[in-house]
Amino acid sequence: MARTKIKQRDFIYMSAVLRSRETRLLSGERISRMLDAAEYDDAAKQLVDCGYADMSGMNTYKIEDALNARREAAFAEIAGSGAGSRRIVDVFRLKYDYHNIKVLVKSMGANVDASRLLSRSGRVPADTVTEAFISGDRSSLPRPMATVMGAAVGVLSRTSNPQLADMAIDKAYFAELLALAREAGGDFMAGYARLLIDSANLRVYTRAARTGRDSGFLAEALLDGGCVPVAELAGLFPSSDGLPSVFAGTPLAAAAVSARGAAAGGGQTRFELECDNAAMRYFDGERYAAFGPTVVMTYLAELEWEISAARMILTGKLSGMAPDVIRERLRESFV
Repeated sequence: MARTKIKQRDFIYMSAVLRSRETRLLSGERISRMLDAAEYDDAAKQLVDCGYADMSGMNTYKIEDALNARREAAFAEIAGSGAGSRRIVDVFRLKYDYHNIKVLVKSMGANVDASRLLSRSGRVPADTVTEAFISGDRSSLPRPMATVMGAAVGVLSRTSNPQLADMAIDKAYFAELLALAREAGGDFMAGYARLLIDSANLRVYTRAARTGRDSGFLAEALLDGGCVPVAELAGLFPSSDGLPSVFAGTPLAAAAVSARGAAAGGGQTRFELECDNAAMRYFDGERYAAFGPTVVMTYLAELEWEISAARMILTGKLSGMAPDVIRERLRESFV
């Protein structure tokens, strides 16, 4: 059955709600207070005004549970506001579905119980994914998930190499991401998906060059669907000198410059940050839209980035990491 075309007016109410909530998202000022707090509990309490549970006194596992609960509540509320919003939320939920497949496949290979690592933020309940994996009856899963689950199990059984299984799962994830983004958010959301594919390819290329992998590995790992053709990237390998020219004029231009040093064995923090910052900048032009699907997309992206920053700061505080070390790992909108 054909999907109903997205209408801007369908997002008027939720856009107003989310615009009001953006004022409670983590600001640079609040981040500074968290980083400068003398005690972990003082840092954790800063997040209460952002809508999080009080995480003071929590250990790493409890922190993760609280952050996940924040995400899951937001996903559920926004998805419940209408079919258009639900489709956009599904784009953001998708990575957690494929994360769960990775966890289950790897746990099989290592013969361990990894249920603690399963996410509840996906489209498909984690229990449903687990049951499909254990029973072999995957009829309850969307077809792309069912197909790659079987394929990844086969790859791991044949090769005993979890990295190859991960690569198969990543290909399925990004292919479905691009298809789902086109349906849910049109050209704007599809552009974001293509940017994520380009970013993943740049990271794969850099790691492959850094670790001395061969061109066959790279060809298998690169993902189709980005703005930068896979063949163009493969033709450069193993040199990283041509990366800036290939990515010139794209949001990843600065990341490609940093990639040269990372590929040669230098520090990777700046490179990884530039990749993340490129994804954040993609939404800059939509931050002031009055209403519409891009308001929902932007808020969800901001929420994911906020949760990532909160995790980094709180776990860093727990481990005794220096504030400046945490700060240099935060994406640019949080410093």
